[in-house]
Amino acid sequence: MIVTIQCFAQLARSAGGADHELNLDDGATAQDALRLFAENSSEETRALLFTETGELQPTILLFLDEEPLLFSEPAPMRERSTLFIATPIAGG
Repeated sequence: MIVTIQCFAQLARSAGGADHELNLDDGATAQDALRLFAENSSEETRALLFTETGELQPTILLFLDEEPLLFSEPAPMRERSTLFIATPIAGG
């Protein structure tokens, strides 16, 4: 199935763009999609997403088809689902 990963702020810069399509196996979860995206990305992108021990960075926010998503709770992806990854931004 084809899904979209949407990145924001510094993650979009390190990943080379805001929108990325992935081809996932049926039954794949949002967590599978995020790990596959990270595996196929630069070291900088992986470091923005995951700690050295493989845990999701605590500052990352995830949304699956516009609904908030906890990384600790597996969420099935569907054809044409969108996983939005928000990273912290500076400003005031």
